[in-house]
Amino acid sequence: MSDLIKLLPENVANQIAAGEVVQRPASIVKELLENAVDAKATKIRLNIKDAGRLLVQVCDNGCGMSETDARMCFERHATSKIQKAEDLFSINTFGFRGEALSSIAAVAQVEMRTRRDADELGTTIKIDGSKFVSQEPCTCDVGTVISVKNLFFNIPARRSFLKSNVQELKQIVAEFVKVALINPTISFSLYNNDSMMYELMSENFRQRIINLVNKSYNEKLIPIEAETENIKISGYIGKPEAAKKTRNTDQFFFVNGRFIKHSYLKHAVETSYQELLPAETFPMFFIVIDIDPKLIDVNIHPTKTEINFQDAHILYAILKSAAKHSIGKYSLNVPSLDFDIEPSFMLTNEDNKRPIVQPKVTYDPSYNPFGGMTDNSRRPASDEWKNFYNDINNQFESIKQQKSESSADTNNSIQSLQESIEIKDITSSNTNYKSEKLFDFTEEDNDNEENYKKSHFYQLGEIFIQSKNKYIIGAIKSGLIIIDQSRASERIIYEKTLKLLESDKISAQIDIFPETITVSYDDGIILDESKDTFEKMGFRIEKMNQNNYIIQAHPENITSDELKPFIEEILADIKSGHEKKHSNKIKVMARATAKRTSVKQGEILTNEEMCAIAKSLAKCTISDVDLDGRPIFVIMDINAVEKMF
Repeated sequence: MSDLIKLLPENVANQIAAGEVVQRPASIVKELLENAVDAKATKIRLNIKDAGRLLVQVCDNGCGMSETDARMCFERHATSKIQKAEDLFSINTFGFRGEALSSIAAVAQVEMRTRRDADELGTTIKIDGSKFVSQEPCTCDVGTVISVKNLFFNIPARRSFLKSNVQELKQIVAEFVKVALINPTISFSLYNNDSMMYELMSENFRQRIINLVNKSYNEKLIPIEAETENIKISGYIGKPEAAKKTRNTDQFFFVNGRFIKHSYLKHAVETSYQELLPAETFPMFFIVIDIDPKLIDVNIHPTKTEINFQDAHILYAILKSAAKHSIGKYSLNVPSLDFDIEPSFMLTNEDNKRPIVQPKVTYDPSYNPFGGMTDNSRRPASDEWKNFYNDINNQFESIKQQKSESSADTNNSIQSLQESIEIKDITSSNTNYKSEKLFDFTEEDNDNEENYKKSHFYQLGEIFIQSKNKYIIGAIKSGLIIIDQSRASERIIYEKTLKLLESDKISAQIDIFPETITVSYDDGIILDESKDTFEKMGFRIEKMNQNNYIIQAHPENITSDELKPFIEEILADIKSGHEKKHSNKIKVMARATAKRTSVKQGEILTNEEMCAIAKSLAKCTISDVDLDGRPIFVIMDINAVEKMF
């Protein structure tokens, strides 16, 4: 029987080793950009063709390499940063050349031109799939140009696993952003198929965030800083109102100049915003951590995006404290107006010169604050209270008498009653506004009549009471129904939007003065991919350039002021749907529409609107739970009510 274990051929071993480092074109981009940074370049250009399949080229004006170094950097286990095993625990650079170049050359055709400032001629090297082709002197600028062509040309199976050009380019941009963010003093540019995507000049960290990630962040960043003997934290976190609906969006940690992922540290930042953010939203942050290299291990992952900290719990505490301090300091700096202070109480310079006199307090010893209280009610028996309750009783009697009359008169009576309660009851909300709704709840809806007859809403009354501007209370055959107005309207709008999107019946309004919206590269991809769905919704959005879009038309019932936040929310929901593997964009958009345009808690509704919401909810395909699975209404059985008495 022959032996089973054999040594792999060198080219096969190289290809297997390359699989740990080179997973897609973005992997090459990361390695080459980091090499250029280590070469002390002040200007770096990235050229991409066919989403990196055809070409990934990085040009830098760094220190360049000698003829010997140029050849050695493609050898396996060749590096500039490790001479002995102990050096693994004191790494301060990405590793100038070497290491990854051997893996890249194993799965692509590579050409490199490099020259040092002290040399008259540079060196050109060509390698095809680990096979050395040539090395020759050449004339070239100081620095290095590495061109990686035809990725996976010798491994067709690996090439077939690459995703679409849009997705691969998205990954490339993500790697470009990570390197460019943490190196703001270096000029970066990115060209895709000879078309410029980014052109970044040397700047400070805040300017780099704004110019690279999102220009609207200028007013949304809060500085964060902390320093101990071995740790320094700096950078920016987002204001609470700038929170994102999708996790990991614009969340960056950099440790000793390298982007990392660390869920433990992320938790430290997110818990700093406790009780400040709405549910299912996440803060953005751009945090730079400088730490003694001896206190970390960066070699636990081939791409070095994950690291171990010797004292992670200490760093956690420092980071959380620094974030809380920044949020608190920001809150203190927010200008506010105190409407409780009388202008006459404010001291002037003249007031400061007056002598201080002890105030005299007088009181009526015969005054009894509980005077007028009856033994039975223990309630003030003043004329105001008597008139208040008489007014309510009279209006209820009036409503009963008008029950057979027109609904308009009934609505006026109910509204009058609600207004009197709002005036008298100081504990209730005085908010009185109407949001722009996508649908008119008072419109006639004959759909799903069978659902209505079979539901809890059968024999629903015509008169409703609104409690605390949150709940709709009405009478049904079995007792009382209490409906959450916000959750109910979300469910109604969601189902109606789905029908309209599927039937293309949403009308659009053309803007005479179109709005312009600026989005991130990722959001731009979603806009481009979802153009047909947005058009069904009533939007017409045209691309101006890489990050700017013109809104030329929009649904009639959405105001111009709501356009930008509305689109941003839809994009966030679509991204969230991608994360949760929800591929139906129409449902995602319908959900975002319902969340944005539904009746909110705090809105005062007429009796006609409350009746329409209740009956429209009854005709929904799903009426008992909202879009997040929470109950929309509760039933109080009449027998249970009678037992209370």
